[in-house]
Amino acid sequence: MDDQAFLRDFYRALGDRPLEPGEAWYVDLYPNQALDPVEQLATGIEWSYLESTQLLSGFRGTGKSTELRRLRERLASTGRYKVVLVDMLDYINMSSAIDISDFLITVAGAFSEALAADPDLLGSDPSYTGYWTRVISFLRDTDVDVTGIELGTKAALGGAGLKANLRQDVTFRQRLREHLKGHHAALVANVRAYMSECVQLMRAKHGDEIEIVLLLDSVEQIRGTSISNAEAVYASVEALFSNHAESLQFEELHIVYTVPPWLKIRSPGIGGEYSGSQLLPCVRVADRAGVPDKAGLDALEAVVRRRGDWMRLLGSREALDQLVQCSGGYLRDLFRLLQAAMRQARSQQLPLDAEGLAFAVHEVRNGYLPVTRADAIWLAAVDSTHKPNLVVHRAQDREPNNLYNLSRFFDTHMVLCYRNGDEWYDVHPLIRDEVRRQFAEAEREKQASGEPGRVPP
Repeated sequence: MDDQAFLRDFYRALGDRPLEPGEAWYVDLYPNQALDPVEQLATGIEWSYLESTQLLSGFRGTGKSTELRRLRERLASTGRYKVVLVDMLDYINMSSAIDISDFLITVAGAFSEALAADPDLLGSDPSYTGYWTRVISFLRDTDVDVTGIELGTKAALGGAGLKANLRQDVTFRQRLREHLKGHHAALVANVRAYMSECVQLMRAKHGDEIEIVLLLDSVEQIRGTSISNAEAVYASVEALFSNHAESLQFEELHIVYTVPPWLKIRSPGIGGEYSGSQLLPCVRVADRAGVPDKAGLDALEAVVRRRGDWMRLLGSREALDQLVQCSGGYLRDLFRLLQAAMRQARSQQLPLDAEGLAFAVHEVRNGYLPVTRADAIWLAAVDSTHKPNLVVHRAQDREPNNLYNLSRFFDTHMVLCYRNGDEWYDVHPLIRDEVRRQFAEAEREKQASGEPGRVPP
């Protein structure tokens, strides 16, 4: 294969999509079962009688959707479980605040669609009614104004209209929430009754010994789009899982909700409200002191090797390890760095030279810049302590928007999370030098002005 075709195919192989466990590109990053979040989730399900509710947190781009597929296969292979995997990106507006009422309706609606779409679950069972149709009747019975929803027949377009309005129409969602404030208990009962009916239909079709598992992917991607609404969106996610834990649990149904990694920090002890909580961390490519971690480097070398001939592209293991360490063990950024290297290599002879490699790193780094002075001062504390400090430096920094900033650092991957026994945090390697430079500059300015420095604890 000529160089251009090689680069094109390697580039395409690094596309961002979930993998099935049996695919040639899949690499098991958790050979130690004690540290394997999928094994922990599976054990929580298998050792619970008929029902459980667990949380799975992690950064976008760490392979969460792929690992949920591994969990599905792991459980389904026993013959005891029917597993329903739903991507909530298809149902939730990820840039708007979420509420318990529309979230419950959406979960039930998504569950009903998944059951009907798969002949191995329920398929076209004549005794089965989708929840979108069912909830229209519930809304009428509770006098909700459904004007503008039913664009056609009650059974078909009515449900589709409700689904679309919940995802796209902010005004409708607000009107629905305001009305259902006085009907929360009735809505929870309605959703639970429906989910229970689905479980019974599944057992009637597949056997009484069958247990049902619902995996809800992408919920962790709910985030604001601007400073004006981001804090409200973050607060709504926190309220959903902290204040309504009981409403999110269902009899005779195992559920795994994906949640953002900052949730446990904004809401300490939240894991105790559920059957369990697992974290999907970044791959540890260095320890807290910055010493390279050979096991992590080797694991990510295997990931890249499955996608293409990195030696032909880069020429040495040292060059690959440089990109891996720049990624911080964050898979999405590792793939972005490799693709940037390929774009540089397109106009020169392979393997890519050191200058081209540096340009590739700068290209991806520029996506994280600039870092504001205020952010750099905060991130310097994370760099120093490896803790996601909510409050740093001064008593007057104890402001509610600290929670917003922390959530923002996680969502933009400026702070990454690792796990080897305990959990610890670090500044993304691509911006670490900039954070340290700005913090040192801020310290010099403070000293020159005679004010006390802001040394991280």
